[in-house]
Amino acid sequence: MTGGNESCTAGSTSMSYLTCLSYILEEWTGVKDIGDYLSYAVYILWLFFPLVVVFVLPGVMVILFYVSILWLHIYKRKNEIKEAYSHDVWIGAREVLATMWDGHGRIWHGYELHGVENIPQGPGLVVFYHGATPVDYIYFSARLHIMQKRRCCVVADHFVSRLPG
Repeated sequence: MTGGNESCTAGSTSMSYLTCLSYILEEWTGVKDIGDYLSYAVYILWLFFPLVVVFVLPGVMVILFYVSILWLHIYKRKNEIKEAYSHDVWIGAREVLATMWDGHGRIWHGYELHGVENIPQGPGLVVFYHGATPVDYIYFSARLHIMQKRRCCVVADHFVSRLPG
């Protein structure tokens, strides 16, 4: 094996794969100096790469919100018959959603929960700040459910019920 592309060799001179690719593209499109256009495309890609990364995280969060809602609707329809005979049919749905959101929090944000032992066994009040989305609460309640099998109820403004989904 010579290390070059066998189909792009012209006699005894071999080309690299990128040179061969630009040569093939020049012949296929009929555009001379296509390497300059490709380098410009790479420059534009690197220029807009931070902008694309900024929109990936909110997009993933919106997708997870709607996947959660869809999962709950499917779970409800599937378990309507079991509801009459079971203690609580929502245990499986809570487990799946808690695992999904806890994984998202750990992977994207490195979310950890410390001081859970300070939360009283009876009623308690946890005050936290959230920004445009209540993702802090979702991560907190998912991690609390996984660690202690406890549910955390929320007091929120009436605006939250007007959010889509």
